Amino acid sequence: MSGKSTTNRILWTVLAVALIGIGIYALNDYLRSQELTAPTRTLPNYGAVPAFTLTTQDSTQFSLADLKGKIWISDLIFTHCGGTCPMLSARMSAVQSSLEKIGDDVKLVSFTVDPNNDTPPVMKDYAKHYRADPKRWTFLTGNVATIFSVARDGFHLSVDSAHEDAHEPIVHSERFVLVDRNANIRGYYDGTADDAEAKLLTDLGDLLREDNKK
Repeated sequence: MSGKSTTNRILWTVLAVALIGIGIYALNDYLRSQELTAPTRTLPNYGAVPAFTLTTQDSTQFSLADLKGKIWISDLIFTHCGGTCPMLSARMSAVQSSLEKIGDDVKLVSFTVDPNNDTPPVMKDYAKHYRADPKRWTFLTGNVATIFSVARDGFHLSVDSAHEDAHEPIVHSERFVLVDRNANIRGYYDGTADDAEAKLLTDLGDLLREDNKK
């Protein structure tokens, strides 16, 4: 009798372990599905980026329409900057590396705040220095008024005036800007902070999951 009882206990133990295992698997599967479909929070909306048309490092025309339906991350830099720009571009390059498995769904866009000196060839050399993938990361130059309008009126970022005789330093914002598929600004990040990339990528994940939920 005791032998039969022992056998039953073993069977029930095995069954319980199996059920627990199935339950854990089901829970993990549910959590994985939530990671893909449910944002942990809804990001704020800081307004829309105004329309613009500028020139890329490859001397081609590029407008806001080229980013339609894409999520993008932007910053302000200039190529002869000896201050924070190298740090910003290095962090943007790190973000680019983090996006390798996402395809072309997320774009990176760097606007020069010194377009009089940053011609397309200059910008192209700068892009190569940071190993920018032209399919992912675009550098924009062009009309001063257009760039400053986008920076100040669109992104609401600080930047001083650039003139033909402008010399370093050009004071400009050091923040990254996260923009959604409808050209609405959804986040700002201090590009000089150690946790800038982590915070940006966390919010990017929420924004991607927000799209999946629609």
